[in-house]
Amino acid sequence: MIRTIIYGVLLWATTIYALRKGGLEERIAALGLFISSYLTWIVIRPFATRYSNLEIPVVSVDATLAVILLWLALRSDKFWPLWLVAMQTLATLAHFAPWVPHIIPWGYGSAVAIWGYPMLIVLFVIIRRASHDQHLG
Repeated sequence: MIRTIIYGVLLWATTIYALRKGGLEERIAALGLFISSYLTWIVIRPFATRYSNLEIPVVSVDATLAVILLWLALRSDKFWPLWLVAMQTLATLAHFAPWVPHIIPWGYGSAVAIWGYPMLIVLFVIIRRASHDQHLG
């Protein structure tokens, strides 16, 4: 429960910050993360069976976000979108966990979810640095 609250606060704070202070690329990334987070919560299985098998709707959401971030990275002249692509790709590849012998649902779910935190933190720091650099000159 506390993990969900922390993630929600970080998600909302980063998205609002991106919309207020970020450039177009930061806004696209933040909205992609925001929308995919809520889509995941909508399509995921009930808690009792969550991550007991491959979560195909969640894989679809994660893969779509990876493609959006890859598109953003390919059109950008900045380096940071590649970090988000790499982390989102790792989250998407974590969906292969059910094929690992003796994997428990908690391990699968954690492997998928853990990447959201560093993605949001990286994006927040990037916006902060860009905003700070604009004020300097």
